[in-house]
Amino acid sequence: MIIKYTNFSDGIHQIIFDEPVEKVGLDKLFVGNVHVDCRMDKSQHQIVLNCETQANSNMICDRCGSDFMATLNSKFQMSYIFSKVQEVSEDYNVKFLSPDQDKIDISKDVYEYAELSIPMKILCSDDCKGLCPVCGINLNQGSCNCHLEKNNDIWEPLKKLKSKN
Repeated sequence: MIIKYTNFSDGIHQIIFDEPVEKVGLDKLFVGNVHVDCRMDKSQHQIVLNCETQANSNMICDRCGSDFMATLNSKFQMSYIFSKVQEVSEDYNVKFLSPDQDKIDISKDVYEYAELSIPMKILCSDDCKGLCPVCGINLNQGSCNCHLEKNNDIWEPLKKLKSKN
């Protein structure tokens, strides 16, 4: 995903990529194509990219174990500053471009932000009921007749101490 920014005049430009996930290195996490929609604001001293990514992923629900397809989105902004001196920035979203460069490769940034779009807890839906801890039936597909005792009284040890007096 390379942008040859010297082909663009100063101003705002829309750049769209639709590449196979294998080309970006996301084939272990995602399937199909990764769609990247960038808004490039080019001026005499800098380029600011506002990008949105969208990719599909085959996932397994952490609660019920069901396979499902999810579309994951992410947004990021990158600033590229023209500089004659090769500088290193502590800020991850600021990069410096030397006068001999004429292209920006956003593949690594797309990879990182797409990877960060994967949730820590993967759920097939926000109201997923999970599995019955007794019989293992998927409670999203039906109910069971198991009796669950909710005996999780954290105050029980204190109650025992109080009853000794």
